[in-house]
Amino acid sequence: MGSIRINLAGLASFLLSVAAATAQENVQTNENGIVATIGPARVEIAPAAAGTFRLSVGYDGAAPAQSSFLAPVDRSSRVGWHAARDGAFVGVRTEAGRLLVNPHTGEWTLENAKGEPVIPKGNIGTLETVTNAPGSRVTIALGAAAKKFTGVYGCGNEHATLAQTESRTHVDNGIASVPYYWSPGGYCVLAIGADDNRPATWRAAANTGAITWSVPGKSGDLYLAPAETLREATMHYADWAGHPPVPPRWAFGYLQSRWGWKNRAYIEDTLKQFIDKKIPVDAFIYDFEWYTTMPDYEVPAPGLANFSDFNWNTNLFPEPAQQIADYKSNGVHCVVIRKPRLGNATNLAFIRAQGWDLAGIDPKRADKFDSRDVNYRNPDFRRWYVERTTNLLAQGIDGWWNDEGEASYTTYYYWNLAEQEVLDQTAPDRRLWTINRAFSPGVQRLGAGAWTGDIRTSWKTLLNTPTSLLNWGLAGMAYSGCDIGGYDGPEPDGEMLSRWMEAGVFFPIMRSHSAHERIPRFPWLRGPEAESAIRKAIELRYRLFPYYYSLAHEAQATGLPIMRPLIMEFPRDREAANISDQWLMGESLMAAPVLQAGGERSVYFPAGSWRQFDTNTVMPGTRTGRVRAALDEIPLYVRGGSILPLAPPIQHLSDLPGGSLELQVYPGKDAAFTMVEDDGATTAYLTGGTRRTTFRWDDGAHRLTWRIDGPYAGKDIFTMMRVVVLDKSGGNAVETPLTAEGSVVVK
Repeated sequence: MGSIRINLAGLASFLLSVAAATAQENVQTNENGIVATIGPARVEIAPAAAGTFRLSVGYDGAAPAQSSFLAPVDRSSRVGWHAARDGAFVGVRTEAGRLLVNPHTGEWTLENAKGEPVIPKGNIGTLETVTNAPGSRVTIALGAAAKKFTGVYGCGNEHATLAQTESRTHVDNGIASVPYYWSPGGYCVLAIGADDNRPATWRAAANTGAITWSVPGKSGDLYLAPAETLREATMHYADWAGHPPVPPRWAFGYLQSRWGWKNRAYIEDTLKQFIDKKIPVDAFIYDFEWYTTMPDYEVPAPGLANFSDFNWNTNLFPEPAQQIADYKSNGVHCVVIRKPRLGNATNLAFIRAQGWDLAGIDPKRADKFDSRDVNYRNPDFRRWYVERTTNLLAQGIDGWWNDEGEASYTTYYYWNLAEQEVLDQTAPDRRLWTINRAFSPGVQRLGAGAWTGDIRTSWKTLLNTPTSLLNWGLAGMAYSGCDIGGYDGPEPDGEMLSRWMEAGVFFPIMRSHSAHERIPRFPWLRGPEAESAIRKAIELRYRLFPYYYSLAHEAQATGLPIMRPLIMEFPRDREAANISDQWLMGESLMAAPVLQAGGERSVYFPAGSWRQFDTNTVMPGTRTGRVRAALDEIPLYVRGGSILPLAPPIQHLSDLPGGSLELQVYPGKDAAFTMVEDDGATTAYLTGGTRRTTFRWDDGAHRLTWRIDGPYAGKDIFTMMRVVVLDKSGGNAVETPLTAEGSVVVK
């Protein structure tokens, strides 16, 4: 442990006062905080990360839990604390507030820095013995913050709204719910127990607002923080579970996924179509057919002698290394599907002999697929897996598509850990990128993204998708997307696929996909009008790259997601509290894509002034307006007092810079924005390998100034800039070199 800043004299005085108050109290201190024995329970109160606390309850000698949910950092050493006492209550005090417990009664409370109770007095509860397996549960009750429960935020995506009133903590096909939330009462909480595969749940009393956590096992930890806003809470959660690393540059482009790539000629003809039609694309994502001539759904439990687990299907990839290199020369990266199971009989017999399978982990899931599932949690299995996978990565694979890994709550975490270990053996400075059908807390810190599973094609699904992605962002998954166009069901017509692609411009991951018997979601297969609209949407995605990539660096530093609900930036606007069919990218850009047939929708404009993107048309705030958009138009707005860095037209992100940076200024007040550039591929950005250009707009003087910091100077950086001010005159522009520092006046 690192050093902990404690006032020792004050602590001694505190302990003497406790002892003097009652000889029956059992209150001690350790290097973490304050420990009280309350009946059969050991209760520890301690600071956690900066601004946060930990309340641990254990029975039968159980210590605070060690969890894969938590980032592996020494939290306590970073936090100064003092012992605290308030009447019969004892606990710890930091700059963030106080966490106190009554060692007589088990009552406890959390106060913010102002001394206000954000969690009124609740109770430690009891150790419940559950008659059916797996056994016991620790209960911890939180006092009511309001007379009526109106919902909490950040629990995951198994809900049709942002504000959630039920706890459903599990993973499934496109479902990821987590034991965390932010309460509008002013706090956030993450619960962990002794077994990560049995996550905690909570129950709210609708009439009082009191919430009770139930944690399987004999110990339960609540990570707690006063948090007045959702923004503040999201940053605390990232400190607990981990910050998302910046994905590789290509992952911000358009990703074309397909189940049904027929052969090498089919792949190369599709690539030619993208190039000839000038539709940007940065990756092809391959389903079963990249490694096997048959899906494994009919493989029996013992496996098949000739099934391929770690090889290439030569029908598609007769020369995998050469082909992938050739495709990358045209900007198209390679992502391949993986399953959490094996199909080869020899491999299956071996892992079962070693005890590396998941047999018996969940009898309810004991179907023929799960009987072949492997245990990524076992480090010996991961070493075996690494040995068989490094050659695939060395041949050019850029990312992994992890499908159907819901056999246990943490399968995706340990699966991604295995893939990180493969990367460590092959290219240790390269960024990991994966896309997963679900996730548990903590997997985001490994470089994982997620998609919403096998969704059905319908306007209703499109309308609901942003809610899922926003909820996932609040639950820690900063990079998420969906099967644009829907995985299965009726074929989307040109209007539906166009609108879905337009919405996807503003998803953290823009990826289309469908079942193998469906028409591929290639942009040119729904008629010329749809093709034109989709091309325009994808081109906009690429224009926005410098802005999105800079937000990714902000996400890595702070934990704030790129895709944000309005409530995150407008916390006091009741109208915005549950809006999820329009959203923000960062602080400045508000997307309101058309999500229903007909080309019309309502748009709510929060406080302030807004301008239509690319124009000087002003939209007043604090009102709702009806808008109509042609098939190739997206309702998109920018806050007054914003700076947007935009890229020129390019075919793929390897083409950067491709020309001058377009810096759009939306006036109305002073503004600032920091654009971040780096090599787009390695982890050098974590140790300072970036170029950070901070732009500042003086609204009164109509002056833009900038300063560049950082050593990165690759050939992909912007060296010229076209400054466009979208004011009443309609968009004045100035072209200028992007020097180390400078200033221009744009009238």
